[in-house]
Amino acid sequence: MILGNIIGKSSTLNFRFLVKGNARKFDYVQIITKSYEVLAQIIEIEKEAEQTVAFCNVLGYRDKILKQLLVPLEPGIEVLKASDEFIKKTLGLEESKNGAFIGCLNGYESVNVFLDLNKLLTKHVAVLAKSGSGKSYTVAVLVEEILDKEIPLLVIDPHGEYSSLRYKNDKDNEKLEKLNVKAKSYAQNVNEYSPDIENNPSAKPLKLNAYNLSSSELVHLLPARLSNAQLGLLYSGLRNMKDKVDFSGLITELELEENNAKYTLINLIEFIQKLNLFSYHPSSLQELIQPGKCTIINLKGVQTELQEVIVYKLLKDLFYARKKSEVPPFFVILEEAHNYIPERNFGEAKSSSIIRQISSEGRKFGLGLCAISQRPSRIDKSLLSQCTTQIILKVTNPGDIKAIANSVEGLTGDTEKEIKNIPIGTAMITGIVDLPLFVNVRPRKTRHGGEAVNMIDSVIPNKSFIEETQSLKLPRETKGELLNVIMPKYSQKDIQLMSDKEIKEIKTSLVPCLFANCQEFNLLINLNNGELVNDFENGKGTFFSPKIELSPNQRRIFDAALVMKNFTSAEIFAKTGVQFSDVYDAVTALVKKGYFVQEGNKYKLAQTFNLNFEDYACYVSPDFSRISYDSKLEKNYNSDEVLRFLGNFISVKGNKECYLMSYDVEY
Repeated sequence: MILGNIIGKSSTLNFRFLVKGNARKFDYVQIITKSYEVLAQIIEIEKEAEQTVAFCNVLGYRDKILKQLLVPLEPGIEVLKASDEFIKKTLGLEESKNGAFIGCLNGYESVNVFLDLNKLLTKHVAVLAKSGSGKSYTVAVLVEEILDKEIPLLVIDPHGEYSSLRYKNDKDNEKLEKLNVKAKSYAQNVNEYSPDIENNPSAKPLKLNAYNLSSSELVHLLPARLSNAQLGLLYSGLRNMKDKVDFSGLITELELEENNAKYTLINLIEFIQKLNLFSYHPSSLQELIQPGKCTIINLKGVQTELQEVIVYKLLKDLFYARKKSEVPPFFVILEEAHNYIPERNFGEAKSSSIIRQISSEGRKFGLGLCAISQRPSRIDKSLLSQCTTQIILKVTNPGDIKAIANSVEGLTGDTEKEIKNIPIGTAMITGIVDLPLFVNVRPRKTRHGGEAVNMIDSVIPNKSFIEETQSLKLPRETKGELLNVIMPKYSQKDIQLMSDKEIKEIKTSLVPCLFANCQEFNLLINLNNGELVNDFENGKGTFFSPKIELSPNQRRIFDAALVMKNFTSAEIFAKTGVQFSDVYDAVTALVKKGYFVQEGNKYKLAQTFNLNFEDYACYVSPDFSRISYDSKLEKNYNSDEVLRFLGNFISVKGNKECYLMSYDVEY
């Protein structure tokens, strides 16, 4: 289709033509010369009373590679609408085995855009956009493509958004089918770690290596600048620790010093020690980096200063492990990168130095980096300059737009103006060709985990509960109550659909529970019946937390037995100091109550108190939700009482009361 003819001056970079056909901004056009066929793009259209003129940027012509013009196009030559095949061929967008399908060219649904993973993974990527413009969504699409190629991934996730990779997208099936893409779950490919498993119960505990922690690293990790006197004290305390830094030993060494500067230093060392983050049995680097696996470091709920420490130590250990070929080549995705490597004017994060080193040296060792930020003006410019590919979504802040323009190659004044007008779901991608391409990002195969909380739906009563009860013919209509609750795996609708019998009634009950964080895992205790829950669908488990009504002597003996496990009456007498005649009476009474079991002349705790708590680990977390229910069970056990009792067996870091929802189905 002929769109018009070139008029006026033309150069090797741009030209304009008199529009005769149907031309739109950002359309691709084709110009046929005697030597080659040229691809250009309309970047602006001006209309006067008698004529319409389109302004175009020249993209080049294909001769094995995309080449730039050396001679301007002739005025008067015809300008044609570019065909989809010509666009694909010239821009090199054909599908390849190393290509990652990111979406479709804006305005051309049949022109799929594939990013070269060889280039993408070794020469770094920057994803820049304002909050809510689709950064995490776009990166998750990229993650899906990388996982399909079985490339190891490490995601630094400060908001817990990437856990949704485990779940299949069940909302966009029609859109996915049009693109010949199938919804998919990557549950088998995702490993999740967190230093805070209380707020992130589906994660494994993250432990950093304390064995290889050097004195210089320790100085770097302390949350304050040290004076010369404090540095001298610290190195003096470390001089006898050749192989490893022992926090307790270091504190003991410092306490022996006769210098008042030691007190601040001891407090700082104790702060690091109490983080319970460094361990002589750290998380294995080989488990963190595995082919075909995406390891998510979930930092949701972790304070910013601690996040910097984690990112620094983890990336440093992995970088040096990669140098020694101890882990395979891998790709790091760094969300909210401006927090971990800020522009120098905004201060220096503890993680800045290692991220700069990876950005400048990582490609030599097969370590790629994707930096994501909603504040381009606050992220280190040297990092952005190292990123060959930039994915830019909507940005409106003038300072951020200026920072992008100064850092991104191939960005013209015209395309710079378009950054604030980019619609949600569209990305401007540079690095594929010399000029940016506008791409409509494809739907995710997995569920999106980065949506903002809908406060209206979460807090204010709505009709959805009434509609569901009506559709299921449930007996009660309610607008629901806002509660901190653990939801069942299946909804009432799921139960009806899966049942091969006719269901007369489904009743919902709420079980009062205590959610306890025990460092390595979480536990759920039923406050109605005192059971330690491991059947989370029904709120059932093993009886654990009795209301112990004991005399003072019985309490002392029982507390001692919790530590000793197996004992004789004489051993209890020696341990407690209770009169021997009273020991015999108390032990006999505790046997009758079922707390002790007698075996010959020895006693031991009943099986109720000899549990392997890891068998009861809870990997779901309560959250506030507006729910409807038929009954709420009575709370018969006090949380403080349960926590005191639980503390005899295991260390509890945190706790919160909640409800566990369960269903009673009548057929």
